[in-house]
Amino acid sequence: MKLPSVYANKINKNINNNTDYYHGERSPKKDLDTLKKHFDKNGYTNRLAVTITTKDGTTNEKLVLLKTDHFITINNKNIYFKDIIDYEIKDN
Repeated sequence: MKLPSVYANKINKNINNNTDYYHGERSPKKDLDTLKKHFDKNGYTNRLAVTITTKDGTTNEKLVLLKTDHFITINNKNIYFKDIIDYEIKDN
């Protein structure tokens, strides 16, 4: 059985379709369920003192309200769940 003949065009330009992908180490996010348990069914707590590490840095905050996708601090600052990397609940 004879193979069919194949025509190949000459390419006169540089084709750069090779892409490099780099995957760096990601720090695993801590589960927020234990933090959410400190809030009542309406989403309130009595000034819960925590140390939160986000992608912007580490801060000491007092959480007062839990919303569907973020916490609200006593200073009316929103801390979104997607930005939280680690947290530690302080003993009062």
